[in-house]
Amino acid sequence: MHGNVEMVERLADPLMRLEPTESGSFVLISNLYAKKGDWEMVAKVRKGMRDKGVRKRVGYSWVDIGDADGSLYLHAFSSGDTSHPQSGEICRMAKCLGLETKFLRENMGETKSLKMDSFSRPSL
Repeated sequence: MHGNVEMVERLADPLMRLEPTESGSFVLISNLYAKKGDWEMVAKVRKGMRDKGVRKRVGYSWVDIGDADGSLYLHAFSSGDTSHPQSGEICRMAKCLGLETKFLRENMGETKSLKMDSFSRPSL
């Protein structure tokens, strides 16, 4: 459904009736209206969310952090989380990966594949 505004518009009402307290439905619909540039509908969806007391669920990401002895540790974090001592390096790495992904999408196209290990990344 990502990016297909017309399909989501047809499914919005049934989806909201099926899962009236699920924040993901509201966020998906709001984001697609935003992509379309329909800011009036974005505001309407967000107001509906507030009126129903639906709050966006916090999303988490996980990162493997290597140690000098070769062991890996898994750390879960959310946006703005600075609880890990290496959070600055983790954020820099995530930004680097995001820039590489953007570069590949813009210059290689979605349909071409590229061996990702050909890129050097800073170590943590």
